[in-house]
Amino acid sequence: INESGKIFYDLFALRKGNQGFFKTVHLQIFLLLFTIHYSTFTFSQTPNQIINTVNERFSKVNDYRADVNVKCEIPSIKIDAINAKVIYRKPDKFKIKSTGILVLPKQNANFLFATIADTTQYTAVITGEEMMGMVKTQIVNVIPNKDTSDLILGKFWIDAVRGLVLKSQLTTKSQGTILIENTYGNMSQYALPDKMLFTIETQKFKLPKALSMDLNTSKKDVVEDDGKGRITLVLTRYVVNKGVSSQELK
Repeated sequence: INESGKIFYDLFALRKGNQGFFKTVHLQIFLLLFTIHYSTFTFSQTPNQIINTVNERFSKVNDYRADVNVKCEIPSIKIDAINAKVIYRKPDKFKIKSTGILVLPKQNANFLFATIADTTQYTAVITGEEMMGMVKTQIVNVIPNKDTSDLILGKFWIDAVRGLVLKSQLTTKSQGTILIENTYGNMSQYALPDKMLFTIETQKFKLPKALSMDLNTSKKDVVEDDGKGRITLVLTRYVVNKGVSSQELK
């Protein structure tokens, strides 16, 4: 047997006697190749390409309906949770219907998609990356090209592999800084979240005029005043691309 044949024979014998070793080596090689591929994929993308991973997902949506439960935690104000319905039709028709007083930022559930849809309307810059749980996100800052926008600066934490915005920080003229954290489930294929948590600046946030201060709120209902309010939207029973009439949007 020649030298190369002997080496092959030795490796074959080693593999037969060390199956666990070879499985470990194979796994390590796979993880290394995946890491190299992922790093090359994310770092080779421009800011607009990263944003367009989100736009491409949402572009599959022609319309949708969903039930939404809105829970508000705003210092000094007692607001009961309320159920509502959200309705959307491409390109920009969006409606929230409820029977009670609804407290939501102007930057509603559809604001994100409207903001980033046209990449010619803003300048986007990658400013870094951050791990959110087990997910590596690319941080992209967006500055509108025109001063007429209410948005001054948008900061988005984007999972570029899945095309999802996990977190947004919006600095606005009218309502200060708003932080939005998104959680995704079955509708992630459309970039539609199951849960949205808005953190607002209470001093700059404009409440509906019909909402009065509840001076008789008991201690157990009082939210500690840290200058922040929190509004949680839980969206369920999505119906996507089944048609929405103009009557429903009135």
